Amino acid sequence: MNLSRQLSWLMSGLLCATCAVAAQQTDQEERDSIVAAVRSALEARDFEVLERMSQKFRIERQRTASGLWKLTMFHAGIRGAIADKTREGDAASTKLESEIKAWAALYPKSPVPITAMSAIHISRAWGIRGSGYASDVKPEAWKPFAQSVERARIVLEQGKATASVDPHWYEMMLLVAKAQGWEHERFNGLLNEALTREPLFYQTYFAALEYLLPKWHGDLREIEVFARDAVKRTSKTEGQGMYARIYWFASEAQFGNDLFTNSLARWPQMKAGFDDVIAKYPDSWNMSSYAKFACLAQDRATTAQLLKRVGVSGEPKAWPKGMLKACTDWAFAPASAPRKGERQ
Repeated sequence: MNLSRQLSWLMSGLLCATCAVAAQQTDQEERDSIVAAVRSALEARDFEVLERMSQKFRIERQRTASGLWKLTMFHAGIRGAIADKTREGDAASTKLESEIKAWAALYPKSPVPITAMSAIHISRAWGIRGSGYASDVKPEAWKPFAQSVERARIVLEQGKATASVDPHWYEMMLLVAKAQGWEHERFNGLLNEALTREPLFYQTYFAALEYLLPKWHGDLREIEVFARDAVKRTSKTEGQGMYARIYWFASEAQFGNDLFTNSLARWPQMKAGFDDVIAKYPDSWNMSSYAKFACLAQDRATTAQLLKRVGVSGEPKAWPKGMLKACTDWAFAPASAPRKGERQ
C-alpha cells in the first residue's frame, strides 16, 4: 500500500466519528492519532487529506472524549511539525514554508495555510527570543523577534476574510497580542470579537489567558474576572465548566501545584466546574485531573471518590511525578492522618 493510500485509509477512520476502533481509543490515544495523521499528511504533501480533516473538524465541531475540539488537535499537528522544523534550522523551516505556500496556491479559500504561515513566523520569533524572562533575552534578539511577530500579524490581517472562519485564526492573533504587548483595550476588542463568533472554542480562552497571566500583561484579579465571564458566556452548554478549565490551564501555564496559593482560584467553584465537565465528558483524563486538583485543594473526600471511580492507576500522565501515589496514600489513609502541609 503506497503512502497516499495509507493516509486515505487512516483518514477514513479518523473522519468516522462512530467507528468502533475510534470508540476503543482512550482520549489521549485519539488526540495522538489525529496529531500523527496530520503530521504524516503534511510530510507527504497530501493537502487534500488535510483539507478534508480540517473542514470536517471545523464544520461539525467534533470533540474528543475529554471535550477538546478535534480541530485543536489538527492544528497541534501542524504547529508541532512547524516547531520541529524551526529547531532543525533555517533550511528545514524554509522548505516547510514553501510547502505551505504550495498548499495555499492549491486551496486559495482554505484558512489553514494562512494560520500555518503565521505559526511559522511565531515559531521563528520564539526560537530567536527564547522562552525565558525578558531580562534573560539577549539585546540583539529583540529586533528580529519583533520583526517575525509582525510578519505573523500581517499574514493574519491580510488573510482574515478567508481564515477567520476557523477560530484558530483568533487563537493565533491572540498569541500575537501577547508577544507584541497590545494595550488591554485592543486585546479586549479582539477577544470579544472571537468569542462572539465562537464562544465554545476552548483555545481562544487559553490563548487569552496567556496574555492575562501575571508574567505577561495581566494580574490575578483579571484572570478571576475573565474566568467568571467565561462561565457567563458558556453556561448554557458548559455549566460552570469553563471556570475549571481556565484555572486548569492556568496551573499548567504558570501556577503549577501552587494554584490555590498563588492565584485567586476558588475550590468550591472549581469543584462545581469539574462536576459539570465530567457530567458532560466522563472521561478518565478529566476525572484524573479533577482528582489532582481536589488533592491540591486538600479535599480528601472528593479525591478518594474520584480515585475509586477512575481506578487508582488513573491516568498517570495527568499527574506530576510522584503526586498520584502521594495523593492516593493520603486519600485512603485513616482520617486522622494529615497530608504534608495540611491543616489538622
